[in-house]
Amino acid sequence: MDITFKTPAGRFNYRVAGLLIHEGKLLIMQDENQPYYYVPGGRVMLHEKSEDAMKREIVEELSMEVNIKRMLWVNENFFVEDTLDERFHEICFFYLLALKDKEILKNGDEFVVNENGKKHTYYWKSFDELQDINVYPLFLKEKIADLPFYIEHIS
Repeated sequence: MDITFKTPAGRFNYRVAGLLIHEGKLLIMQDENQPYYYVPGGRVMLHEKSEDAMKREIVEELSMEVNIKRMLWVNENFFVEDTLDERFHEICFFYLLALKDKEILKNGDEFVVNENGKKHTYYWKSFDELQDINVYPLFLKEKIADLPFYIEHIS
């Protein structure tokens, strides 16, 4: 059971998100009919460690395994989702990930994955390219070029 719940005031989510970086490019994704991009990840399940959730989400989304290098950020995020017009209160742990193998790189800089009927398009984007697109959370644009060695809290 995912740790998310809806109230009359909005929705709460507990999520994880992973940064996969290869040769100065970050793997980001976009859902069909969404105007924004984001990094892979998803909701943590009840009684699940966040690191386990991160690994599970990558397997579910990309059918591959990753190693977790370290946690980068804890983000308390308050936003209104663009297409649903729903208010969110979200806690998200961002992890720096490492590929266990290079198989995904054979897909090129843009590829599509169908996950349970949902079409996700993935892109390897250079840090400079991120500046010109609508990627969430917004702090990624400034923080991606200088990743912290210790966990940072962002609100």
